Amino acid sequence: MLSAYTFEDIESDTSATTQALMVVLIVSFAGSFPLLLQGNVKYFVVMAIRSPETNVMVTSATKVARALTRDFGEIEQLQTSRAGSAEFTERAFNYGSSLLKETLTRAHPEREVFLAGVGNSKFNNTGELWIANPICGRINFSHGIPHFAVTIAHVRANETLATVIYDSVHDDLYWAEKGIGAYRNDRRIRVSERRQIKDTVIGNHEENNNDPFAQQARGNLAQHAGDVRILGSIALDLAYVAAGSLDGFWSLSALPADCVSGALLVQEAGGFASGLSGTSKPSEGNGILAANGRLHATLGALLRQAQSHSSVR
Repeated sequence: MLSAYTFEDIESDTSATTQALMVVLIVSFAGSFPLLLQGNVKYFVVMAIRSPETNVMVTSATKVARALTRDFGEIEQLQTSRAGSAEFTERAFNYGSSLLKETLTRAHPEREVFLAGVGNSKFNNTGELWIANPICGRINFSHGIPHFAVTIAHVRANETLATVIYDSVHDDLYWAEKGIGAYRNDRRIRVSERRQIKDTVIGNHEENNNDPFAQQARGNLAQHAGDVRILGSIALDLAYVAAGSLDGFWSLSALPADCVSGALLVQEAGGFASGLSGTSKPSEGNGILAANGRLHATLGALLRQAQSHSSVR
């Protein structure tokens, strides 16, 4: 893995453009040469090239993930002690947060690092900042459930420009850049193409499972969808939507900072991500709804129906 700081130096050196181009061409040819010899030209894959900004995020996420993966391996030994597990997770989260701040600030000292997952939902939506979460899926982490991720988003004037969601347990790096596409590691990903709600698996996450709207919405979806799953990590669930593993996802209680990373991933994978109203942005603070174009409209109608029924009750 190349150093993000090396990328920053090269980016400012215009004389390095020719050298960089030659490196790309040589590596591309070297990787495809065996396939060309075998006549397997149809299997030639153009590798996605990440921008320097995204490489800064990948470097930071990878550094944090290495520490968290080590800590996660020790969680099983603490399962008999609820307090011990919770305290251990809190220390891991705080260490991951400080590591994210350190690495991201080193790359861009002028840019704010806003930490999600600590109860605060308001961030500066007019400036340029990083929005990061060392453990999206903290309850899963504390119980030894391997479904959590490190997330970082680059946001400018309330627009997400790039995102990284790293599932370190399975070594899956989900990333996207605005206008470039969405990827899992080096492979392009797309949302599912299912159109019939009865054939779908839909994800959900709520902070308050006793909320009347949440209960009504799950009831509505359970009657129409193939299945409703609660996996426990908003960002990673949205990455699954982008990759087509989940057909859709909604959350009434998702905070804006929890949504920005996954929302861009879904959009760049050909899907739709909005607030629950269907028209607003997830970053505007009224939950999130994500799916492919056809299912997004269907799910939105079912959720609005559930909302009207829950308000009547």
